[in-house]
Amino acid sequence: MQELVNTFPDQLDAAYANLSRHPLASAPFAPSGGPWKQVLVLGMGGSGIGGAVAAKLLAGTSSLPIHTCSDYSIPAWVGPETAVIACSYSGNTEETLAAVEQCAQRGARMACVTGDSVSSQLAALAAASSWPCVKIPAGHPPRSQFGHGFAALLHHLVALGAAPASLSEQWPAIAAQLRNSAADILAATSTLAAALDGRQILLYGASQQAAVLTRWRQQLNENSKLLVNHHVFPEMNHNELVGWESGSSDHAAVLLHSPDDPHRTRTRMDLCAQIFTEAGAGVHTLELEGATPLARVLFAVHWGDQLSVQLAALHGTDPVCIRHIDHLKRELSNLD
Repeated sequence: MQELVNTFPDQLDAAYANLSRHPLASAPFAPSGGPWKQVLVLGMGGSGIGGAVAAKLLAGTSSLPIHTCSDYSIPAWVGPETAVIACSYSGNTEETLAAVEQCAQRGARMACVTGDSVSSQLAALAAASSWPCVKIPAGHPPRSQFGHGFAALLHHLVALGAAPASLSEQWPAIAAQLRNSAADILAATSTLAAALDGRQILLYGASQQAAVLTRWRQQLNENSKLLVNHHVFPEMNHNELVGWESGSSDHAAVLLHSPDDPHRTRTRMDLCAQIFTEAGAGVHTLELEGATPLARVLFAVHWGDQLSVQLAALHGTDPVCIRHIDHLKRELSNLD
């Protein structure tokens, strides 16, 4: 897992090179037709987080609303004017496949992202139904392939007109920046991991960072084997902030700051950091780096991934092992 995280910039380069070989004009990956009223991205866990990140990243610029679904069932509004992008790295995620079937039955226009594996049911379904499908390298934990999966998803969104084509042009520069910052990121995450060790971790950021915070929590759950909570500003000021009456030195708050944060929200975060400190908690801040919103998102993802592996190392925990998920899948299979 450490090697997979370390080579994230190389993954971005590989994803860019792969998709650059498929110009949208000559080989569009998105469903043809339209006009579309909305986009729905299906996916669970490490396969689905890209949809949540894209929806937040593009919320202020996309002419199409981008929704996500991480469940067996789909919204009632899905129909022929909905473009659906199904994301499943294994191609066999039962919730996603159930949602795909429902979307297809309602006449939605389908596309997908899946691992390049002969066992992918989603790939087989896409081939049989002539759905556009982007295949990404298989054989790794889905959560470790965010670069490939997110690039493929953005490629579909660009083809749909829900994202600007200029996004893809940023990938090489972002990969270079992350590569140049590798030593600093590794040192900083190692220091933060030591400060967080043994404490209940609470992740915070502006609402614009909600999907990034979810990614951090997922990685700390799966790689570090930790129960972690996250919340966003300003919403947390209307509920969770009161819970800090019971805050103590057992807690550690990590606040993500970005140039994209609204000024008033940043003020709220600074004031609340004082409250957390007064409660005895450790308070740690991270300023997201990057010249563009996409660069800052990918920086944050890489930072969180490194932190999760550093915490796993502190605990002597295998970051690849997901025995509870494996057990759950076996038990569900036995009930079929």
